[in-house]
Order: sequence, then C-alpha cells, then structure tokens
Amino acid sequence: MKTICWKCKREMKSVKDDFHGFSIAGWKCPKCGEIIYDERAIHPILEYFKMKAENKGITATVGVLGESKILRIPKIAEQIYRIGKGDKLRLQLEPEGISIRIKA
Repeated sequence: MKTICWKCKREMKSVKDDFHGFSIAGWKCPKCGEIIYDERAIHPILEYFKMKAENKGITATVGVLGESKILRIPKIAEQIYRIGKGDKLRLQLEPEGISIRIKA
C-alpha cells in the first residue's frame, strides 16, 4: 500500500522518526518533508503525555505468584515499549530507588 503526501501528492517513504523521544514508524515525503506517524504507534505515547499532564503518572502494582513477587506493568507501558511475555527487564538498584531498563 502506497502512502501519498497530502501536501504535494508524492509517494512517501517508510522511516523511523523521533516522536517526543520515542522512535516511531512513519512515512516521510521526500519533497516537502511532511511526516505521517502510524496511529497505533503514537496513540499510547499521546495517552502517556495526557496522563503526565494531568499529574497522574503510570503506576505498576506488585503482586504475588507462589513465593515470588511480580510487577504488573500497565498496558500503556506495554504498548509504548512493546513489552511481551518472556521479555527481560534490567533492574538497576540505586540509593534513591530502582530504575527499570526495557532492553536487558
């Protein structure tokens, strides 16, 4: 399927672009530089910024599975960072708290 620029009617090229600090799939016009983002990719990011603006933030919940503690990650974080079953998260222990890195 071809994506056509609405400004200059040229065929757009598939690109990865920075969208508020996140690498997002999109299409860019080689003539005018117009970029169109994949709606499925930007929707969770827009929701995140909406919650951030409302000072809600994102909260993860600790649960129990057998004798282990589990961290339940909200769906919006799962979508933004494409976290799936079996993915490894890297925990960094610091004096002021724990940082979580998605790519282990």
